[in-house]
Amino acid sequence: MLGGAGTASAAPPGFAGPFTAACKGYKAGEDLLGIGNAKVEWWRDNSGGGTVCARTSDNMSGSHWLGVRLGRDDWATTFTDSGNYSTYAGVIYISMANLHNYDCASVIGWLETSEDVYSSRTWRVC
Repeated sequence: MLGGAGTASAAPPGFAGPFTAACKGYKAGEDLLGIGNAKVEWWRDNSGGGTVCARTSDNMSGSHWLGVRLGRDDWATTFTDSGNYSTYAGVIYISMANLHNYDCASVIGWLETSEDVYSSRTWRVC
């Protein structure tokens, strides 16, 4: 499921996702979620106006709840892909065009089991 959280306003221009192709650009970071090899990863592509792309993945057997959220400091809306997936949530991305000084993107990922929720900290991508 893909949706916006925050305000009831329309999605800002420059958002796209989810898509099944690999993220473009260079891998800018990852954070392990604390169970198996579950992790949130993000990429930065500086071509054109630039994009940030993110996904949460693991190799646990079966389906379970995975999620990834991506947003920008200067947008009230964040975008989330979460659901009962077997390998990954996402891949979602946002444009970094027209970003103001000191504004960044933020990314967070999580995995839920029947016992616990494992989540990354919120990472800033500038």
